[in-house]
Amino acid sequence: MESNRELIKGPLRPPPRETNALSYTQAPASKDMISVRNGKEKAIKVTEFSSRAVPQPFLDPSIVQRRLQADKQWNIDQARKSKQEQAAASSLRGGAVS
Repeated sequence: MESNRELIKGPLRPPPRETNALSYTQAPASKDMISVRNGKEKAIKVTEFSSRAVPQPFLDPSIVQRRLQADKQWNIDQARKSKQEQAAASSLRGGAVS
């Protein structure tokens, strides 16, 4: 019951052997392949952290400062508006009395 029809992806091949890769980010090199690399190709930035440190959000401190300044300015503007409204209301009352 064999078919003479050609397979689309070519003849059947055995499954690839499972390699014991040391890295999940780099493909395993063949046993016969030798590669030489210069140690100064790429500098890797090391980030140290302590598991005992208090967790903090990833937030730029300048953003916090800008928000505090904006909040202060908003409070000042609100106080100024309320004073102006009180002054306008008292001048209307004072003008009606005289």
